[in-house]
Amino acid sequence: MTLEKIFRWFLFCAGIITSIFAGYMFYIDNVAGGATWLAMAVGFLCFATRIKNDSDTSKEAVSDPQTDKELHDMAVLIAEIAVMSLKNIGRTVPPSTKEIEGLESKLNNFLDLMPVDKEEREEFNEEFARLHNRTKRSENGRAFFSQLGIKN
Repeated sequence: MTLEKIFRWFLFCAGIITSIFAGYMFYIDNVAGGATWLAMAVGFLCFATRIKNDSDTSKEAVSDPQTDKELHDMAVLIAEIAVMSLKNIGRTVPPSTKEIEGLESKLNNFLDLMPVDKEEREEFNEEFARLHNRTKRSENGRAFFSQLGIKN
C-alpha cells in the first residue's frame, strides 16, 4: 500500500468520523456545531476522492493492443451509426446541410482521438460526401418545384 492510498484512507475515515459527530451535534440541537462538523466532513471526503494516483494512470496510459482494437471497433461502430442516422433510416424528414456538417465535424473530432486508419476515415468521408450531394439534389428539386408552384 502506497503512502497516497494510506493518506486517502485516512481522509476518508476522518470524513466519516466527522460526519458522525455532525449528526450527533444536530441531534442535540447544536446547529452551529453540527454545521461546522459537517463542513469538515465534506472537506475531508472531497479531498479523499480528489487525489489521483499517478502510478495508476501511467499504467493505463501504456497502449495495450487489445484496448486499441476495442477502441478501434467501438469508434468504427459509432461512426457507422452516425452515418446511418443521416441516411433517412427511420427518419421522416431528410437531414439538412447544417445537420450533416455538424455531425461530420463532431465525428471527425471523435475519430481524431481514436485509433482509426486513414482508409476507414476516407470511407466515412465518402459517405458524408454522398449525403451532401443527395441533400443538395433534394434541396434543388424542392426549389425547382416551388418555382413551378408545385408543393411536395
